[in-house]
Amino acid sequence: MNKKNNEFGYKILTNTGYKTFSGISFNGIQKVYKVTFDNGNSITATNDHELFVDWFISKPISKLKVGDEILGTDGFIKIVSIEEDGDTEVYDVLEVDGVNRFYANDTLVHNCKFIGKSGTLVDSATMRRLIEETRDKRYSFVVNEDIRFYKELDKHMKYLVAIDPSMGVSGDFAAIQVFEFPTFIQVAEWMSDNLNQNDQVEKLKDLIEWMYADLKAKGCRSPEIYWSLENNSVGEGFICSLREKSKNVGGLTPQDYIKRGVLITETGNKRMGFTTTKRTKTMACAQLKNALEHNRMIINSKEYVQQLSNFTLKEVNYSAIGPGLHDDLITASLTIMLMYVQCRNSLDLLSEVMDYKQQIEANDERVGLPFVYIKR
Repeated sequence: MNKKNNEFGYKILTNTGYKTFSGISFNGIQKVYKVTFDNGNSITATNDHELFVDWFISKPISKLKVGDEILGTDGFIKIVSIEEDGDTEVYDVLEVDGVNRFYANDTLVHNCKFIGKSGTLVDSATMRRLIEETRDKRYSFVVNEDIRFYKELDKHMKYLVAIDPSMGVSGDFAAIQVFEFPTFIQVAEWMSDNLNQNDQVEKLKDLIEWMYADLKAKGCRSPEIYWSLENNSVGEGFICSLREKSKNVGGLTPQDYIKRGVLITETGNKRMGFTTTKRTKTMACAQLKNALEHNRMIINSKEYVQQLSNFTLKEVNYSAIGPGLHDDLITASLTIMLMYVQCRNSLDLLSEVMDYKQQIEANDERVGLPFVYIKR
């Protein structure tokens, strides 16, 4: 991103609220230092980068020492270590509207020679590539009022659909991701904070039924659509709503209400969907990181990339760091990764994509790719 190229409408958090900025400028490869604080956060920057010791005075990292206190978003935080962190690409945040300071990983800094949030899931090179690749992309069409589709469905492909449920109150977003398999192209997404859990069930059902009908119309004899959800806390309400709707239509099992998709449930789990634990989230994050950094997933959504840029390690878990930031689109894709790992755990994704496409080109017929899923 250059000086005149902040086309996404991104804003940066300052001590006076969110502000616009003109862009980010590459400032060469320089030696950087990692400053770690007692709240578990850290920031990586050049030695002359200045942090604020109070509202009016800032000091470069070279003048700071362990035990000094720095201003963060929630008050003062104490430095617990300052370490060299090698050489890396350094960037300037340019022309922050009306101010010369902003928060980076919850730390108040000057807008110069900042390399980004320390601990983001994907590396800076991948982040830049994703920003560039989605810069000019727009959704192609909308289904059911607000589900954004970025490409047409392909009758030869399978589809993975995941929902991250929410309470449905203002500021608490539910999200859906749809990926094509085995190409791992992001096909569609949805996010909203104005639907209750009953309506979230209907949104997912309508989406899967539309996909099934569209694939049938395109000549696919047996559309394969697999779906799942995170069943932690809020997800239990979604499951209860689904169970009740199934009973109302005479269904024998809760998943009978969504008849056109196959529910994927974590092996050995008595509850529908996947339970996110420290272990499973770490595994899903590792799979997502690997797929993105090796260019084995195609992301089409600017909103997804924006959330990914704030998806940061705090203590032992990744999440959106900062007030007003969200990660629901990312967490929905983590469920996609859990589905993928369970169904194709030892698969080399890139080689499968190539082999599969070669078979399609050879005979233009469906090629069976076995899935392992829980029986109904």
